[in-house]
Amino acid sequence: MAATNGTVCDLELESAEGGLRHLRDLRGRVVVLFWETRERTGDNDLLKRELTRWTREGRSTRSVVTLAVGDVSAFDFAPARPLVRAATRAIARSVGIELWLDWRGALRGAPFSLVPGVSNVAVLDASGRLVMRRSGVLDARERAFVLDAVRRLAGGSADQTALAS
Repeated sequence: MAATNGTVCDLELESAEGGLRHLRDLRGRVVVLFWETRERTGDNDLLKRELTRWTREGRSTRSVVTLAVGDVSAFDFAPARPLVRAATRAIARSVGIELWLDWRGALRGAPFSLVPGVSNVAVLDASGRLVMRRSGVLDARERAFVLDAVRRLAGGSADQTALAS
């Protein structure tokens, strides 16, 4: 679980629906990014459900976006790519989310420095600055910390220095 230096982030990844997507296109909204392999998608379901419930209560639909990014770097070779694209497209449609594909492990590198093989959560403020990241299954205290940070950032009253610690 690492603090961040508030670096403004950009990223270009393929969408499961096709085409390239840019993280900068989400500026103006708080981004809660989940980076996981298929085997780890259930690890932080409690946090995902809490974020969904909060969003459905109408508190964040315009100010917060949850972004699912699949770590598909293990399948970055010709015969596997079309199969992975089709499978992730089907998953994204069945769950009703947009899913981006990280073929080359871009989120392993700076400034994200996410941990492969586990569920990762990163929070970016509305200007695109990485303000926190967590790896692994989050316990109740860590989930509350992430949710509080997202709520404060969405309300515009968060102290980003405090969030990064």
